[in-house]
Amino acid sequence: MFVPPVRRLARGASVGLGAAAVVVASAVVPLGAAVAAESGDEVNLLTFNDFHGALGAGDAFACTITSTQAQHPNSALLSAGDNVGGSAFASAVDGDEPTIDFLNALGVDASAIGNHEFDKGQDDLTDRISPRTDFPDLAANVYHADGSHALEPYAIVEAGDVKVAVIGAVTTKTLGKVSPSAIEGLTFGNPVEGVNKAIDELNESGEEYDVLVASYHEGASGNGEPGSAPSNSDPIFDEIVTETSSEVDAIFNGDSHQTYAFDAPVPGQDGEVRPVVQTGSSGANIGSVTLTLGDDEDWDVVEGGTELIATENADLDACAGTATYDAASQIIADAIANAEVLGAEPVGTISDDITTSWGSTVAEYDENGIRQTLAPVTDQATTKGDDRSRHSAAGNMLADSMKWYLEDAGLDGENEVIGWMNPGGIRAELWNEAAGAEGDGVVTYAEANTMVPFGNTLNSGEVTGAQFKQMLEEQWQRDAEGAPTSEFLAFNVSNNVEYVMDSTREMDDHIVDIRINDEPIDPDATYTIVTASFLFEGGDNMWALSEAQNVSDSGVLDRDAFIDYLGAHENLDPDYSQQQLDLQILDGGEYDSEAGVDTDPVLRLGGLESLSLGAPEITSVSVDAGEHGTFEAPYAYLEDEGRYVGDVTLTDWLCVPEGTVVPLTITAVPDEGTEITYELPSFTWTAGGAPESCGDDTTPPPGDGGDDGDDGDGTTTPPSDEDDEGDEGGDTTPPADDTDDTTPPADEADDASDGTTPPADGTTAPPATGGSDTDATGTDSAGADSAGTDSADVRADGPSNLARTGADVAPYVLAIGIIALAGVGALVLRRRLSRR
Repeated sequence: MFVPPVRRLARGASVGLGAAAVVVASAVVPLGAAVAAESGDEVNLLTFNDFHGALGAGDAFACTITSTQAQHPNSALLSAGDNVGGSAFASAVDGDEPTIDFLNALGVDASAIGNHEFDKGQDDLTDRISPRTDFPDLAANVYHADGSHALEPYAIVEAGDVKVAVIGAVTTKTLGKVSPSAIEGLTFGNPVEGVNKAIDELNESGEEYDVLVASYHEGASGNGEPGSAPSNSDPIFDEIVTETSSEVDAIFNGDSHQTYAFDAPVPGQDGEVRPVVQTGSSGANIGSVTLTLGDDEDWDVVEGGTELIATENADLDACAGTATYDAASQIIADAIANAEVLGAEPVGTISDDITTSWGSTVAEYDENGIRQTLAPVTDQATTKGDDRSRHSAAGNMLADSMKWYLEDAGLDGENEVIGWMNPGGIRAELWNEAAGAEGDGVVTYAEANTMVPFGNTLNSGEVTGAQFKQMLEEQWQRDAEGAPTSEFLAFNVSNNVEYVMDSTREMDDHIVDIRINDEPIDPDATYTIVTASFLFEGGDNMWALSEAQNVSDSGVLDRDAFIDYLGAHENLDPDYSQQQLDLQILDGGEYDSEAGVDTDPVLRLGGLESLSLGAPEITSVSVDAGEHGTFEAPYAYLEDEGRYVGDVTLTDWLCVPEGTVVPLTITAVPDEGTEITYELPSFTWTAGGAPESCGDDTTPPPGDGGDDGDDGDGTTTPPSDEDDEGDEGGDTTPPADDTDDTTPPADEADDASDGTTPPADGTTAPPATGGSDTDATGTDSAGADSAGTDSADVRADGPSNLARTGADVAPYVLAIGIIALAGVGALVLRRRLSRR
């Protein structure tokens, strides 16, 4: 239970859900006591988010806060959530209680609840965490089944002479980020609607306040330059900025670990702005907002008053002797001393850094083609790349460790075992350079724990091949209702799995082919998945995994399984290999001797580069087709797509006998261990015979009349008056006289490439920072024309009969249709993966 405060007098202007919902405040506001502040008063609001028990950065964090607050007589310190959970070892080993004590000592005034506060369940939050904090933990959008608030929605705190009302809200992604059993019975509503509703409740209560702050544990998906809005693709952030009630004076964000501090327009109030701030994570920055009360009873941000302050430059000597700083610093020292003995125990050795993925804002390939950080690493415990949209060397290692542990312990049973590692479960890097006296390359207990700190037990369960395919599809995230979101979470798989995907296709239709131990997956066979327990409960939106059968608890923590793996693999090397390939067929290839058309197939290959530190820069991609040749293309940045790709032309592919399925071995150069097999059906002619250069080893093309004859690959050609929707079992060749106006089936999604011809010069230089955050590496290379042809420089965007990967596997059989696009002769390949 909580006692709600009562509202203050109207501040003027408007309330409501957005710019269009503006009403006169006096029409809805009861009279109350006068506000405490007077015209000309200032208040400083400090914010931080996602501290995650980062006590290693605590001294600098505490010094920055205390020195900033010393400059403002009216100041409040507010958190936007995730104070604890996913924490550094010194905090995690003692249940994060040192972090709570540290924040108490700093004088935190109020905090939004983060999803990690629910890691050990709602009872742990309400019975242990909240009672230990000296500040209110707020979440206006969390409800019991009866619709009542499960937590305090708001609080009024004192900032010197200024009263600050703070309303908290937590991300709805909590449903996928913690174990469902931990939040059973709770409903997580829209955070903006929750905040606005809480403002109404506050306004109806009658208690006075001066400044109103909305603290959201939710934020933008990208960073922003100082003073500028962040790059963003998340609709909830846009809703926060434009639909949070105009009564709110400042908006603080969290959860997405991004950095931005800018002033955004207030909805419904022309010319008015308010600050929007997020500070990154792990105490790296604090956000500072200074507001002044004008004659119009409105709080306005002072010039230059919205800023991020980096903590790394804090003058600790100057802070020493300050009561608040000294108390907070002593808590850190005690926690580190308590954890030091246990944490210093060596548990394994590595040969080099083994890290998460580092995007282009924090890393680049150096002059030697090795991925390195843009800035020196000063705090190993709290510094990580954490690009969760890319598979990483750290994820490879942890997925392998799970598989190894289950098999080594004899718990694997009769099925093939697949390790499955979620990127959000990796909370730190393994650094080769010693952090203490342990020596370079030594992994300590503390370092291993910090990498996987959640204490999940390692569980195993059985899924079919079809369910595993759906698990791979669910890397493209969706909400609880199944609607797609903008987020892709790159789950790593153990080294016995490889797969091909097409990222341009529709939801639940991305995965083209899967191989287990180099063999096509059997959709009806049973496979054993081993992973953290919470994923079997639907965590991280793994709905297919939540349907696994015979789920069993290994009885060991994922951390302890990882430590055993390190002990059994001395001088462990980082694995930069990519076990997944992003592939599109840009041009299916065509030969028509009558029309004089002669083009080769072109494959676009991406996602082959590792963004983990120490990984080599991929310069080219090789496609080995055995006796049919080896093809190679540069791998470079494609500016139009914001990623790296290699466009490989399969020259002389038209000479491969019709009906042949050719296994392609795709590798990255330089060799980083990436080797993925993709089965490609042979070229099929549109009309006419094969080129003379092919000799007599090719099969004649189908006749021009569109007969229902055997095409040589187990498919038939439909009559010219029938719809050519393709056969799910393989290629269906269109009639030779109907190539320009073939219409795709109405129920197919338009997944085709845009059909544009890559520029002949091949590459586009990447940005100086090393590319986009996706950093997929590649070229825009047209490649050489096939030998013996007379169309040296022209690639017609003609129809294609190239089938998709896995055309010989029944549940994943792919049909090819022909789609007519605007533009003269602009026909591109259309492919579809049959659904289970």
